Amino acid sequence: MIDTEEYLDIKGPFEDMPPLLVEEMSEEMKHLTHLRRHHLHLLTTPRVTSWTLHGVADQRLGLDFLAARSKCLKHLNLSYLRHINPHVLCNLIPSFSTLITLNLRMTLAVDPLLAQVGRHCPSLRELNLAGTPVTDRGLVQLCISTEGRRQCQRLCKLSISETCVSVSGAAVVLQSLPCLTDFDFDNIFEAVDMVDQWDRALEARLLTPAGVRLSEQPVAPPDVLQLRALTSSVEFVSLDFIDSAVKMCPFAASISIGNSWLPNEALYKFMVLENLTALSLSNGEGLSLDFQEGVLPLLSACGERLQNLILTNFTEVDLAGIGRTCPRLLNLALSAVGHYEPLNSVNPSWFSLLQALEVWADTSQAHGAHGQGHEQLPSALHLRQLLVSASLKNVLFTACSALTDQLFHEIWLSNPMKSLSHLTLDHCHGVSPQLVHQVLDADNELTMLRIWSCCQINKTHNGEFVTRICEENMNVYLEWFACND
Repeated sequence: MIDTEEYLDIKGPFEDMPPLLVEEMSEEMKHLTHLRRHHLHLLTTPRVTSWTLHGVADQRLGLDFLAARSKCLKHLNLSYLRHINPHVLCNLIPSFSTLITLNLRMTLAVDPLLAQVGRHCPSLRELNLAGTPVTDRGLVQLCISTEGRRQCQRLCKLSISETCVSVSGAAVVLQSLPCLTDFDFDNIFEAVDMVDQWDRALEARLLTPAGVRLSEQPVAPPDVLQLRALTSSVEFVSLDFIDSAVKMCPFAASISIGNSWLPNEALYKFMVLENLTALSLSNGEGLSLDFQEGVLPLLSACGERLQNLILTNFTEVDLAGIGRTCPRLLNLALSAVGHYEPLNSVNPSWFSLLQALEVWADTSQAHGAHGQGHEQLPSALHLRQLLVSASLKNVLFTACSALTDQLFHEIWLSNPMKSLSHLTLDHCHGVSPQLVHQVLDADNELTMLRIWSCCQINKTHNGEFVTRICEENMNVYLEWFACND
């Protein structure tokens, strides 16, 4: 019957089962074998709402089955399937009019496909186009029909990282999609400024090249945007662009600025954001941002609400300043800091709620600083201060020469870190195999232990750790790399 395909005319046993159960069954079967035609006949039921094409032997056939049978499909994941012809997808999209999420990451999604998505998927809320060859033309046609009618008006989340989309395309997206809250465009400040300056002439200049007719009535720019995150990784950002972004994005909860030559005064403009809970700042090559003159005043204004803080490539950082101004901090990452302001003592109220801590120092200085009188960044006292939280779950140290077995032991006496689940020690040459055994002995929730390039821990020690984890039946993933410095 399988050879003659007569089974395709017979109703499968799963059609009346709850769709979630069928979907879970499909995923479990993919762990055992690639799904073939007879599997798909049984599993692509009319009630299925979610499908991932990974693990399907004939993916074109899988799409055909879904298009013909699964009329309630809401979630479709085609990510990383680069061999699927985009014209095939264009022809099938009209059959997926009920989609709410569509993941096309790292596929050959092209502009005509986005036009089809805009035309036939009115309920779409999430669309991932990261790493695809789409352009401004495709985004315009996603948001606006050739007749000038707005489309995809429920879209909330759009990912376009690693694409060729320019500020013009991003501005059309922001102006056309009123519900958009998550948009990972890396020059968001200029795009928002363009929306703020929107007029009929600008609309014609942006839409006409994409083959889209202007609407009969002028479309007024929105008074505010619903964006929750503002991201910029371009080298130069105008202060006027930041003014526009702050004015039009009052609901922004996350600010991420990387590699920009911004003056300290630019950070002051974010003080008015009442919902700011996450801040990531990375200095450009010019080191134009200063902690004391730029970052600390912003933390003084917004730190009470801040939960996530990332500081990268600063000449100096004052942990006391962060501790005083950010009492609710949950996640902290410090990288490439040239100098930490000295501390007099450990304050137990600073960083007391931290759940994740990452400290990245210069690996090229790791050997030189260990035991040779060089300044250790951060110092032992700084590490004691950062490790006061009993809620710590994820800890990473890179090239922290002050970190030793003795220091860890002393810290554990006052804070046993019973919630610790992930620990990474990278180029920490002051730690020995004894520390690893102490971590394994401790009363914690450890599930991942990574020992990278620590000179006192060699391949033999790694074998001992693996043997112990196996013999004691520990639920711990261990990852070790040799030190090749």
